[in-house]
Amino acid sequence: MKRWIGIYSEIGHHLQRQERYFVVAILFCTLGAAASMAMSPVFLGRLADSLLAADRRMPAYIIYLAASYLITIAMPKLLGTVDLYLQSMLRLRANRSLLAGYFNYLCRQPESFFVNKNSGELTQEITQASNDLYLIVRNLTTALISPIVQVSIAVVVLASNHDLLVAGTIAIYVALFVTNNVIHGRRLVELKFRCMDAGRKSYGTLTDSITNIQVARQFNGYRFLLSRYQRVLDEDRHTQGDYWKIGLRMQFFNACLFVGLFGVTFLMALHEVVTGARSIGNFVLVAAYTVTLLSPIEILGNMFTEINQSLVTFGRFLDKLSAATAPLSPRAPKPAVKSAAPAIEFERVCVTYPGANRQALTDVGFTVDAGKRVAITGPSGAGKSSLVKVLTRQLVAEEGAIRIFGEDILCIDAQTLSERIGCVSQDVLLFKDTLRFNLQISRPDASDADMVTALECAGLTDLLVDLPAGLDTMLGDRGATLSGGQRQRLALARLFLRAPDIVLVDEGTSSLDLVTEQYVLDKVFEVFSDKTIVMITHRPSAMTKVDAVIIMSDGRIDDHAEPDVLRSRNTFFARVVESSLR
Repeated sequence: MKRWIGIYSEIGHHLQRQERYFVVAILFCTLGAAASMAMSPVFLGRLADSLLAADRRMPAYIIYLAASYLITIAMPKLLGTVDLYLQSMLRLRANRSLLAGYFNYLCRQPESFFVNKNSGELTQEITQASNDLYLIVRNLTTALISPIVQVSIAVVVLASNHDLLVAGTIAIYVALFVTNNVIHGRRLVELKFRCMDAGRKSYGTLTDSITNIQVARQFNGYRFLLSRYQRVLDEDRHTQGDYWKIGLRMQFFNACLFVGLFGVTFLMALHEVVTGARSIGNFVLVAAYTVTLLSPIEILGNMFTEINQSLVTFGRFLDKLSAATAPLSPRAPKPAVKSAAPAIEFERVCVTYPGANRQALTDVGFTVDAGKRVAITGPSGAGKSSLVKVLTRQLVAEEGAIRIFGEDILCIDAQTLSERIGCVSQDVLLFKDTLRFNLQISRPDASDADMVTALECAGLTDLLVDLPAGLDTMLGDRGATLSGGQRQRLALARLFLRAPDIVLVDEGTSSLDLVTEQYVLDKVFEVFSDKTIVMITHRPSAMTKVDAVIIMSDGRIDDHAEPDVLRSRNTFFARVVESSLR
């Protein structure tokens, strides 16, 4: 019970004021509907006695009873409709709060978090949380408060009519029903978690399969791809089977309870009518309560299983949101740069990817002064991209220190770090939205003129002219309507909309032809002439434009000097430059 109260309190903390008003209104509707439903057998029983009475000189009383019965039958329907509407509105409004918190949570996660989670699994998680919130609110009202109110009123009415046997039977049935559901519910909760994990895995595999369906078509691997998904579905089906076996066993025992207790009570009441010990109206009252209370009692028993599942899973979800601490705030002004400090300092940095057996970076140390241009090169797998990831805090170094402008990056909050460092990589992520949205994600307040200028700097003027709706043209899923080079230049256009102190270009021009690359790099050096620029590249043309080149090999700094110096003393660099002259 303490856990329930704690989670409900936490839910209330995450809801906005108007959403709490919705909860209060839902409670009032539920109480009114439950009380009305519980009183309908009373009016029906009295109406039956009045109709069977020999003296029918009180038609007004009969009309009153009939009208009261109809009202008590109609009110739950009307209030139930209002209740359903309020619950739906609450769900829609609460989803906004949940999504805001979840986006905040995801934005604070390191790259290692996304290694084993794809978009399908994460989408399923927020969908499950939304469903859990709806179930929690619905169970609190429909499955907890409403049955308790109905059963309580029924017991009081029957006891006041001296039907202690029937009232006691209802109380015993409720106690045994709930006990059975609680006992089986513990096992069901455990199995439900397994079902949810299997469901997320199934949904994630489906998302991954659809995303990469072109690969299966290209290599004629449809059957192989389908067999992977079918294996996941088989695991899901097996887990679901265990869950439903326990559920059916619980429901069978509940059915036996109902037949045993209510069946005997009904027959005893019928026998008393035959012998004259009970009136027809009183029998109608007992029979009506037998039928009317069946559904609420079942709901009350099932509620403990369902709400336990939802409270535990939603509680874990809220723990994640709470761990994200303060919400992401609007862009704030960047702190002043310490002019005397180097722009970038790596001091004996060591990095290992999660699950890897060897270090990606080992004792990496170098300094880049503010305003300098540096290229980082080396063979594939040398650790160049790992260096960028640790600088942008996508990875965290287990040893050493990294500072920008004299400040340890671990002491800088994520938003400030993103404002200080502007990064473009060869893997471009685009939204299934307009060109405008894909640009404004980097600067929401950018004007049309700003975006056009950024596109011109990225060499995309022709693209803008050719698009049917200009900035408002939809780009398709992951930018499917654009070529690889256009996607890279769009990423560079995002960079031109920013004003970072450090510019990182991680092979951000690898898909461009030499002429376009030359134009774009010239624009980068022009627009960010007073900024620190670091480029990860294999292109000799880019290396000749920088103040220094860092050569990496096997996760270490192999050499670090000016391009002309390296050409005469470093074999790898000399081969790279000579290959461009052939």
